Amino acid sequence: MLNKSIIVRAALDLVCVILTVRTAAADVSPSIVVDSAQQSAHWSILFTNATPLMWTWPAEATHACLSITGMNSTFSTNFTNVTSNFLWQAFTSDVPGKEDVAELSLTFYNDCETVGTLNARLAILTGVFGDTAVNASADCSAWTKINDNAVVPYCAAYANVTTDVATAQLVIAKAGGMTQTNVFATADGYYGWILRNSDWRYGTFALSLAFPGTDADALTAELFRPLDGTLVRVR
Repeated sequence: MLNKSIIVRAALDLVCVILTVRTAAADVSPSIVVDSAQQSAHWSILFTNATPLMWTWPAEATHACLSITGMNSTFSTNFTNVTSNFLWQAFTSDVPGKEDVAELSLTFYNDCETVGTLNARLAILTGVFGDTAVNASADCSAWTKINDNAVVPYCAAYANVTTDVATAQLVIAKAGGMTQTNVFATADGYYGWILRNSDWRYGTFALSLAFPGTDADALTAELFRPLDGTLVRVR
C-alpha cells in the first residue's frame, strides 16, 4: 500500500520558523520552532525555488509521471526507470512574482496499468521571500482589495474547540452572483483561489471559514476585486 503523500523536503533546515532574538549586550542563539504535526501547514510552504521532492518507488512500477498544476503554470515530467527524487524549480527567479498553490501528483505505472499515485499540495507565498511591507492600519484598503489569483490559508488551531477536527470548509460568495463551497480533507492548509480568467470576474466577495462538527464561530472576511484599470471611488 502506497503512502498517500509525497515526502517533500524543501530543505528541512528551511522548513521551519526561525526566530532570532537580539539584545543590546550580545547576540542570542537563534531559536528554531519545528512543527512536525502531520496536518501542520508549516510543512506545506516553499522557502526556495529549488525544491527537492523525494518518494519511495514501488517494486512493481516500471515508469512514472510527475504532474504539477498551479494557478499560474503547469509542469510535467516522466521517469522511465527507478527514481527516488527530483529537483523541482518552482519558479524561475530568486523570488516568486505571484503567490500560488501547486498540486503535485506522481502516478506509477506497470506498462499501461496504474499501480499507485502519490499527492501533495504546496503553497508559494511571496511574503516568505525578502522584505514584505506590512501596513497595520485597519482602514487600509490594501487588506481588502485583490487583483489576481489568491492563496487562502486555513487552520483549525485558532480556537481550542477546533484543535482536534479533521476537516475544514471555506465558502466563497460573490455579492449578487455565484457561491462556492470548498470542503478540505485536512484542517490546515492552503487553497488556491483562481480569480483571473474565471467565472468569478469582479466585485465584492464574502469568505467564511468553518470547521464542521465544532461549536466554533465561523471566521469571515470581505474582499473586493476592482475592474482592471483605474478605479475612482466617490463618497
